[in-house]
Amino acid sequence: MKVAIYSKTPLAAAPWELWKALKKYTDIDAVLINETAKYPDGREFPYHLLMTTANGTARRALLESDLWHIHNYLTPVLVQHRKEQKVMAQFHSIPRLGNWKQLMQFADKSYTIDQPLHRREYKLPGLPNIIDPDELVPKKKPLTITIAFAPTNRFAIDYPSSKGYYEVRKVLSELALKRGVEIIWIEGKPYFENLELKSRAHILIDDVITGNWHRTSLEGACFASVVVNRTNKYPFFYASIDNLKERLIWLIEHPATMRDIQERSRLWVLQEWHAIDKVKEYVKAYEELLG
Repeated sequence: MKVAIYSKTPLAAAPWELWKALKKYTDIDAVLINETAKYPDGREFPYHLLMTTANGTARRALLESDLWHIHNYLTPVLVQHRKEQKVMAQFHSIPRLGNWKQLMQFADKSYTIDQPLHRREYKLPGLPNIIDPDELVPKKKPLTITIAFAPTNRFAIDYPSSKGYYEVRKVLSELALKRGVEIIWIEGKPYFENLELKSRAHILIDDVITGNWHRTSLEGACFASVVVNRTNKYPFFYASIDNLKERLIWLIEHPATMRDIQERSRLWVLQEWHAIDKVKEYVKAYEELLG
């Protein structure tokens, strides 16, 4: 089976991590094709092949594939080059972006990401974000309690994908002054530098606004951090923007409990969300589509 994973944008490395897992844990002949591997804010991501006018390898890999797994956007090159390929679409964004309707019509089967708000928004079956805890391993934390936050936008809190940029910054600034914790603010960093900074955190804040959770939560679990989000899901630590300060103070004042949550986070991702297991859901979807 030859699969071309196609993504116009990096999508926070979700297609990259899926491609790596397919290559590592399955016998699927997979390629990853991006139209770009960076965002205007400075974030850069790893890639396999770039679809450019000069890159015949990417175009040839696309044409020779049995199945296209297209993420989020339908682009002209896909419309121009499709022949007998089966197409699976997967939608990542809330709110819906770009020509999602056209992609859904272009695809033989559509999925979203297996996260609560995505399933509700798209009313589609979800496939998981892939993370490999064998590659993202815990590192020794600093002596000073460290809290990290990696916002990907500055939208107001009433926007569907807001991360509470200004509200969380205010809370963390106050905690740094009153409690002597170290704050790691991660913004506009390349992917591997982003991960390195997150690995230092005792506490990693994901999304305390929308009730969703994202790749940051999985990364934090891999690094044995306390993952803070607004989701009542084990092993995450619940907080909303309204009580974030109080919840963080509680963690700081209960270091033994914090260590226990950290250990449980790492154990959970090893046992319940390992790439070797989760990638099988994609293999099944591909096989079903190809018949």
